[in-house]
This record gives sequence, structure tokens and C-alpha cells, in this order.
Amino acid sequence: MATTHTVYGRFIQHYRQLKRANRLIDTPIILTEGDSWFSTPLYYNLIDWIEIGAPEALFLRLENSGDLALDIYAGASRAKLVERVRAFEFDIVLLSGGGNDFVDEFLADLFRGAAPMSLTAALGRVDATGRFDAVLRVYQETIAELIALRPGLRILGHGYDRPRLIGQAAHPSVEQLGLIALFKRSIGDWIGRHLRHVLPAPADQLKFAHALIDRFTERVLMSLKAQFPQNYDFVDLRGQLLHDADWNDEMHPSSFAFRRLAERVRPRLRAMLPARKRSGIG
Repeated sequence: MATTHTVYGRFIQHYRQLKRANRLIDTPIILTEGDSWFSTPLYYNLIDWIEIGAPEALFLRLENSGDLALDIYAGASRAKLVERVRAFEFDIVLLSGGGNDFVDEFLADLFRGAAPMSLTAALGRVDATGRFDAVLRVYQETIAELIALRPGLRILGHGYDRPRLIGQAAHPSVEQLGLIALFKRSIGDWIGRHLRHVLPAPADQLKFAHALIDRFTERVLMSLKAQFPQNYDFVDLRGQLLHDADWNDEMHPSSFAFRRLAERVRPRLRAMLPARKRSGIG
């Protein structure tokens, strides 16, 4: 089983033990930062499942549920990420974030008081905000700063799959209710309630959400891969979760669906590691 730390001091201790034992040469050292796809506490998330298949790796996890990419990759949060990369010889940084930037408060502000409109007009409003460019910019700045510190650093991102349960909130079990406090943005819904008055047809609401995912993948992730081809790659997860049962709510797959997505991410992660470390990722 992988060794994982969310407490920085414990990570330092374990890292130093590996260094003294000359084990950094064959141990995958991985930093993760992002949103709830990496951190939801209600069940095993994407990183939890990746860890299960990485028995020899050492992880430092920084992610938090509800975080926006515009916050994660700017200001003090970005400075913290950069400092961690400066201090330790990470092989790979796994980055998540961007889904939260286009829902909830963003949609509430965008469509507040608006009359019903066409799907094209609704998407045009999103495009006019420049939000995709803003998210791309903070990613660009962060990645450029990281690889300036460590030119050989590999960075792996992921896309999101297209949602199916528009307007549906999470339904935690009795055992999970105490963990809800760890979420920063309640338990949904984050999309449907902000669209109903402008896109009354449920089919249009779904198409709108799908278009946001496609735009994020194409305008942000694909652009990053083109700009940083030697350092950055991402796993496109669209088209994997095609059944309602794959989803826990509007934005979060079920635990078993996260497991399937992890099986798509893990081979790319392994391939990006130095050859001598790949056996540490199952």
C-alpha cells in the first residue's frame, strides 16, 4: 500500500528516511493538488484508488474539496505548491481543478435575473466572461513556474466526464453525514438550480453542462499540452461514465466509477515515471 501524507511534517520525515536509505532512486515521489475529484471524503476518490495501485509510492496530498482552479493556482496556494516542488524531488505532480470554476456562484451570477434563452445564447454568455482564458492563464503560470524550478518535472492532469444527473444533489449515507463538514460547497446541486429559469428544458441543461466540459478540455487542457509538450499531459476522461449509476450527484462519480477512471489514469502515470520507478505503480 502506498504511503500517503496530508500532514507536511510526516511527509518530510518519511522522505528523509527514504533519502537516508538511498531509496529515492526507486520510490515514486508524487505530489497531488486539486479539487474534490482528488479529495472527496465520502468514499474512495480518484487519488485514493490510484494509491491502492501504487504500493511503493510516497504521496504528498494538498487538495481540498470545493477549490477553484483560479484559487488553487494563484496567490498563496500556488506559492505553497511551488515551495513544495522546490524542496523535494517529486517525479510527478498530479493536478486537478477547473470544474468548480464554472458552476455554483459563477452560474448564479451569470444568469441572475435573466430571461429564458437559447442554448447557444447561454453558452455565449459563458464565453464572453473570459473564464476559460482566466483558468488557462493560472495553469500556464503555475506550470511554467514549476518547470523553471525543475525542468524535468512531469505534470499530469485530468479532464472530467460529462455529467448525467443535472439538478441532483449528493445523497450521503448516515455514516457519511459527519464528513459533509469537510466540503466547502455543500452537497449540491451546483448546476441545475441556476439554469432552470434560463434553460427550462432538461435536455438543454444537460447539453449546456456537457458543452462546459468539452470547452474546458479543449481550451484549457489541450492548450496546456500543446504549450508544454515535454512536461505536461492529461487524461481525457470524457465518455467513460455513461450510466446514471456511475454518478453520485451532478459533479461527482460514485466510488466504483472513480475506480474505473483511476484505471485509465494509472497507466499514463506509470509511463511518465522514470523507468526504474515504474514497478512502484501497479
